[in-house]
Amino acid sequence: MDCQATGNPKTGEASARCGVMVGHDQANARAGVFAMTPSTGGPFTKGVYGAVNANGHGLSVQHGHIEGIGSTTTATAQANLLHTQNTTLNATGYHSHSRTHDQFGAGLNMQTSADHSAALGVNRVPQFDVTTMQATGRANLYTSPSGNLNLNATGNAVRHMSGPLRGKSDIGGGLNLRYDF
Repeated sequence: MDCQATGNPKTGEASARCGVMVGHDQANARAGVFAMTPSTGGPFTKGVYGAVNANGHGLSVQHGHIEGIGSTTTATAQANLLHTQNTTLNATGYHSHSRTHDQFGAGLNMQTSADHSAALGVNRVPQFDVTTMQATGRANLYTSPSGNLNLNATGNAVRHMSGPLRGKSDIGGGLNLRYDF
């Protein structure tokens, strides 16, 4: 049994997860329970999850319930398209169902051994006729010889293809400096 808990006393955000895993790194199955809240006094979500993974490919399902609001069930799939010593490329897809709407999407994400990453995806909520495309990226600009200091550049863009914000774009970027003591 593996249990993990995290919390932020400033915001009240907290999560806990307990589960079991059978198998090894290359092929395994996991199942467990979770609970989380986004803030002090915020809605409390509790649920169950299960997943199977083999050689970088995976399927998972999660069901969560917020008291007084409703439940959401999400199924996801991941396929490893490329795995070399320097690069990993994955395709992902998901479908999420709640009492009020369905949401689904798919994307590609890439990670390199030099700590660069990029992702491209599309999301759709048919009940609201909302479709968005998004792209994100991170480039490692500098890592100290000890590995304690990292400087990364990040960028993201969202394009609203349909819905009330059709034709609008949101673009952002930044620098992240991290030092591990």
